[in-house]
Amino acid sequence: MKARLGIIGGGIYGTKMLKAFSFASKMEDIELVALADINEEVVNQQAKDFNIKGYLDYKEMLKKENLDAVAIVTPDFLHREITLEAVKYGVHVLVQKPLDTSSQGAQDMIKAARENDLMLFVDFHKRFDPAHMQLKNDIKHGKLGNIQYGYAHMEDKIVVPSVWLKNWAQHSSPAWFLGIHFYDLIYWLLASKPKRVYATAIKDKLIGMGIDTYDSIQAKFEFENGTHFSMDSSWILPNSFPSIVNQSIRLIGSNGMTEVDSQDRGVLSAFEDDATSIVSNPFAALEVERPFYGIAPQGYTFESMLYFTKLINLMKNGMKLEQLEGSYPCGEEALVSTQMCEAVHESIKINQVIQL
Repeated sequence: MKARLGIIGGGIYGTKMLKAFSFASKMEDIELVALADINEEVVNQQAKDFNIKGYLDYKEMLKKENLDAVAIVTPDFLHREITLEAVKYGVHVLVQKPLDTSSQGAQDMIKAARENDLMLFVDFHKRFDPAHMQLKNDIKHGKLGNIQYGYAHMEDKIVVPSVWLKNWAQHSSPAWFLGIHFYDLIYWLLASKPKRVYATAIKDKLIGMGIDTYDSIQAKFEFENGTHFSMDSSWILPNSFPSIVNQSIRLIGSNGMTEVDSQDRGVLSAFEDDATSIVSNPFAALEVERPFYGIAPQGYTFESMLYFTKLINLMKNGMKLEQLEGSYPCGEEALVSTQMCEAVHESIKINQVIQL
């Protein structure tokens, strides 16, 4: 039996989800059934492109389509409302990071999924980057010794908040949209919870463009295992920067160190019609031609989505949710990064160290 999946949100990242689920459907792992989005033009075009049903009201889709699972690819502040509605229909949920923009909202989602024995899978795709998976393995086997300190940065070009997210960037921040990727990643790598954080932030460029949000956020965490970790996030890189995102992580331990340059992975292109050269990250997302199946999405951003379809299909064919415990980024784990991000903003607000 194949699980029936739907998607809520058909924008930039929703299109990635559609490509992943469409490929899984071609591979006969699942059946991609429908998309819901409030934009009629988006719905009509995506329904045509992917040969699925389209809805302007996600509640109508949930009511009519007898889905086994749904992926929520909407602005962050809408995750809670949609998840709570989905679980009413007995639907497993994949939700984009962050789980929610408040710890209370996240806890509401976790409680609802748990009470209905449903999977709440959070799309933290940094965990699926092979370089990060190798780092996790090295830490687990003691190759770095005791991790003393680390640093990461994740930065977007200004086109992201000013164009891509122009309708809701004021409801988000570089920490909620970007930093939380690495908040979760370092929590996962260290297998240790954060104790306290101190954070600062700057408002300048974007507020001058009429977008009331932070340009950049700087946070330093201390974890229960003694590790100190600094994370910088921003979304004001000039549009001439050769990648949408610039990112890296480094960890230093008593017996070793590792640096992962997640942006510059050795692929550079330059074309006459483009304003700048392009540095691409083949680890993250590729679309390659496969005989018979056509375009196949590859890379860790797609791998996270496809892994969800595998788990849903396993449950559709008899596996119990409890048997999958610890094998995916669940709501309880995602709550930690939401609490971290919430504490970051509180620290900025009151200019004090926040205990977690």
